[in-house]
Amino acid sequence: MAKKSGGPNKSLEIRNFLAKNPEAKPRQVVEAMKAKGIDVSAQFVSTVKSTSKKTGGVQRRPGRPAGTTKKASAAGRRPAAASSGNKISVDSLIRLKEVVEELGIEETRVALNTLEKLSS
Repeated sequence: MAKKSGGPNKSLEIRNFLAKNPEAKPRQVVEAMKAKGIDVSAQFVSTVKSTSKKTGGVQRRPGRPAGTTKKASAAGRRPAAASSGNKISVDSLIRLKEVVEELGIEETRVALNTLEKLSS
């Protein structure tokens, strides 16, 4: 539905009135707005009054920080097997140890050299 253009900002007028008269009841605000030529309901005044009490301003959903361009992976983080620089996760080392125990150190070295050639 399209927003109506023109006319006063009713919510702003209500907030301004409530700032000057914080103890005013919704019916009193409706009467004051009617005197200014602004037609509002008591329910609308209550809604504006309750939302203006909330702190923190505009609530935003969490997401990427501003200025980032890469999208996060499906899980939102890197897999445990991935390494960053010279750091290797404990899980990766445990799995590697199991492979070395299964194949032996020499076969593992050959397999790693072959894998490196395939990756290039």
